[in-house]
Amino acid sequence: MKRWCVIGTLALVQALAGCASSGSQVDSGLWHHNAGLSNQAIPRLLYGVPALERSNPADPRLPTAYVALGDLASADRSFDAADGFYKKALQAARTYHPANATLNRNARVHGGNFLRAQGRNAEAIPLLTEAVAISEGDASMPRILYAIDLDNLSVAYGSLPDDAQAQQLSQRALGVLDGIEQTHAVKATRGVVLYNAAYRLAEKGQDAQAETYYRQSLAAVSAYGEKWRARVVRDAYAKLLRKTGREAEAAALDAKP
Repeated sequence: MKRWCVIGTLALVQALAGCASSGSQVDSGLWHHNAGLSNQAIPRLLYGVPALERSNPADPRLPTAYVALGDLASADRSFDAADGFYKKALQAARTYHPANATLNRNARVHGGNFLRAQGRNAEAIPLLTEAVAISEGDASMPRILYAIDLDNLSVAYGSLPDDAQAQQLSQRALGVLDGIEQTHAVKATRGVVLYNAAYRLAEKGQDAQAETYYRQSLAAVSAYGEKWRARVVRDAYAKLLRKTGREAEAAALDAKP
């Protein structure tokens, strides 16, 4: 928690200030963040972002940098700090880059998903709805992002719960994915959408439909997605099988690598 306050990073901030410009520190921080090197990314962004904002608040790197800080703070369970960073990302995108669909969508998606994960679905839904409108309306944006945005919104509505709206959005997401080139990424994303729908249905006791979706999701994610995500789907599917008294089938899923 301490590294998200200025005092906790003062020595490193002073060292960074003497060796590179704020813009360079932001670039370096974003590079380290994208490489998964959070310990290197955090101090560079904590120094570079405020300094860059003071000198040039319209710099187009700032919304992305604030999103990165939000993601890093959230992963560190510094939720108050993360909330503030996401709000700054959205403010910067809205104020200085209203015509940039990518910056505005990303600020809404990351901020909205953070709020949803915190159980603040009533706050998340407007942001995620705006993200859907952006990705739907911008012809230059990949359609896979539109499908992802629909699914994010579906999950938020499902948590309210508003099952009818969640189901409609999930089906729209699957329809978008069906209508584009079936790349590995598209097939993996379809698996994620099916998993989210299956999880929601299982929570509501709609076990038969949930099982169908889990089976389809597992096939897609195992073939085209990340190993960790396939494990998540298997675990959820096994839980459903145990709930319905099918221990042997659940154990077989557990045994898969």
